Amino acid sequence: MEEICRVCMGTSGAFTNIFDEPQKLGTSIADMIAQCTGYEVSRGDLLSENICPPCLEDAVSAFNLKTTCKQSLKLTEQFKEEEICDSVEDDDWEPSDCGSEQSNNIEADAKAQVEKHVDLLFKCTLCPKSYPHRSNLNRHMKLHTGERPYQCSHCFKSFSYRCDLESHNRTHTGDRPYHCSYCSKSFQQKGQLSDHLRTHTGEKPFKCSHCSKCFTCSGSLRIHIRTHTGERPYQCSHCPMSFVQKYHLDRHFHLHTDDRPYQCSQCSKTFITKSNHDMHTRMHTVERLHECSDCSQSFRTKSLLSKHLCTHTGSRRPFSCPHCSKTFRQNDELKKHIRTHTGERPFQCSFCSKSFKQKCQVSEHLRTHTGERPFKCAHCSKCFSYSGSLWVHTRTHTGERPYTCTQCSMSFITKNTLERHTRTHMGEGPYKCSVCSKSFHNKSNLSEHIRKHTEERPFTCTHCSKTFKHNQSLKKHIRSHTQNDSSQ
Repeated sequence: MEEICRVCMGTSGAFTNIFDEPQKLGTSIADMIAQCTGYEVSRGDLLSENICPPCLEDAVSAFNLKTTCKQSLKLTEQFKEEEICDSVEDDDWEPSDCGSEQSNNIEADAKAQVEKHVDLLFKCTLCPKSYPHRSNLNRHMKLHTGERPYQCSHCFKSFSYRCDLESHNRTHTGDRPYHCSYCSKSFQQKGQLSDHLRTHTGEKPFKCSHCSKCFTCSGSLRIHIRTHTGERPYQCSHCPMSFVQKYHLDRHFHLHTDDRPYQCSQCSKTFITKSNHDMHTRMHTVERLHECSDCSQSFRTKSLLSKHLCTHTGSRRPFSCPHCSKTFRQNDELKKHIRTHTGERPFQCSFCSKSFKQKCQVSEHLRTHTGERPFKCAHCSKCFSYSGSLWVHTRTHTGERPYTCTQCSMSFITKNTLERHTRTHMGEGPYKCSVCSKSFHNKSNLSEHIRKHTEERPFTCTHCSKTFKHNQSLKKHIRSHTQNDSSQ
């Protein structure tokens, strides 16, 4: 169907969708048309959803005129008041911004009427701002003086405005007066509720100016923009490292202090982050937050609930891959698998340009930047960045060797070591030298052999200028330095 303008029915021009394109004036084009004409404008009303540039300019101009007239009338009524009530704490008043060049002339006439009364406003002596009430001016002056008269009775914090103190008090009282109309969640701040509601509506009004990504809240956009600008505003006071988010700095800071502030109330374990503490606590309390809608069972994690739901659907693997014949028990597993076909890597590192197919992969990678080693050995003082590294290390204490060779009686700590050993039973190795006819069972052995042909000496001594073909030769050489140092 050919695109036409909803207003003039024209068929030419760079059309704009009246529902999808937000305006800087704080409302959508559809709402502007509805407010100025009195007609209901809704998606799916069988009329065109597009508007041409000339009609869009007219709509913005009409909306600006109506808004300016309302503000002028309101301001005139305020001037007529015989008294000013200082106890009222209204928001700062400022004239609205102009929408287009065509509306500038119309608004200029309306503002000229307002400017006649500017001398009656309460002017700030430290900046050009003016206010219709003395209480507005008093409130504004605190930004210049730094006055914080509202003291929290629970802690040492103080605030410039009463509303900020009331919001802060909820962190002590636990009061959550803002309730979501879609689910049972409630929030301490109105802004938190607004951000949460977008998870239900799918609205993402905050668009990145560098790429096509959109976000549900302004804070997420600010953090994302730093991946483009390279800004890392959170600097560690103990080392040169800096971070994109304050959360990452706080987590990194514990590595210097050895502080693990989250203590389990049921056992002696401590944790660097609250999320790890909460996950661990459920193991003691057997808290089951995720309930099945088909029966009375409940589960600790969402993934366990998803597995259980398959017992009701009658299929153990109901999610099929559209690219191959594989099926999966959970939709999340299917999504991860599909990325092996599409090559999509949606999880971006906030420190470097690397991206990953799975969220757990980027979480593990981040530790190479932060230096965090949260997995501590229960037998010695060693710590590790990955849980898998801890499992392997623990076997050196327990003596466990779960990988057994089917050709002989030897067993191994890791699967990789078993695979390398298995090749010794296969005869010729899979790694062949491109210069001569020799083959090797391990890639590392081939690399060492190739250096005989290339004469490469990649291992350099940090004490002198000598270089070596093999790492073992370097280690042996370094001992000659350390032994000389200890004998002196």
